[in-house]
Amino acid sequence: MISTLCSPASPKSAQSVREFWNTEACGAHYIALEKGTPEFYEKYREFRYRTEWHIPLLVPFGETNGKRVLEIGCGNGADGVMFAEHGADYTGVDLTQTALDATRQHFHVLGLKGTFQIEDAENLSFSDESFDFVYSHGVLHHTPRPDMAFREVYRVLKPGGKAVLMLYHKHSINYYLRIMGYMRARLLMLVLSRIWRLSDDRAQLKDGLTGMRGNTGPSVWELHYSNFLRSGWSYFRNRNFIHHATDGPECPIAFVFTQKGIRQTFAEFSSVETRVAHFPLRKSSFGRWIPLSLESRLASRVGWYLFVYLTK
Repeated sequence: MISTLCSPASPKSAQSVREFWNTEACGAHYIALEKGTPEFYEKYREFRYRTEWHIPLLVPFGETNGKRVLEIGCGNGADGVMFAEHGADYTGVDLTQTALDATRQHFHVLGLKGTFQIEDAENLSFSDESFDFVYSHGVLHHTPRPDMAFREVYRVLKPGGKAVLMLYHKHSINYYLRIMGYMRARLLMLVLSRIWRLSDDRAQLKDGLTGMRGNTGPSVWELHYSNFLRSGWSYFRNRNFIHHATDGPECPIAFVFTQKGIRQTFAEFSSVETRVAHFPLRKSSFGRWIPLSLESRLASRVGWYLFVYLTK
């Protein structure tokens, strides 16, 4: 039986997940061009595979020619395009209409065919053994019950079918140093600097999403501070803070996984392999002189992305 060894589920609902990710298709905020245009998608693909150069190396797009491929969480459709261009019979699903519209438009401007529909990863509408290949990149750690989504991956795969999932990696520099170290310390200093006005600030809290993505920029800390005012000191606990420290303070759910836990979680599959990636040193201005070989070596050990390769 598939189980999950991540932190206890967040009390947030699937509706809160939908509302957060529906503000824009994932990754769109990186591109300063009119969304939905051929130029936007071209620039987005260039940005994605330059900053996440490991994706074409670690995802077997070329092996899906003529196969039924399901992508759970299609975002802006860049990886879906890769599958379609390699001859896959592609189906992209997402919890949000925003992502489906973006992916459908991406396929349209390139003259590619695909199927796109709203789905909940924890309760897919497809019949058992419907797909040869299931792919999900950076999605299933954002669902309230990842264990249910993992069972659905197994269910819809044909016998002998394969899946590639990318999940957040707990044993990474990003988790221990940046998120649980630097980010929590910075927020704690902000809270302590306002310790005498917490009650007044709490009384002035406003509801509603700002639509911010990511955890950079000065306004991020105001949102984390608002979260603290709502949750209290428990906000600093690992199992709570992680949800809001990956894709933005307003992100309701984000789990992290270990390689050991993954092998236990997916024990029902006939084959389970893992690889670690993504330690983008060269993305920063100071890191542009760092050799790709060094970044690759570090990424394979302490990277933020945990790729899981499954065979049913």
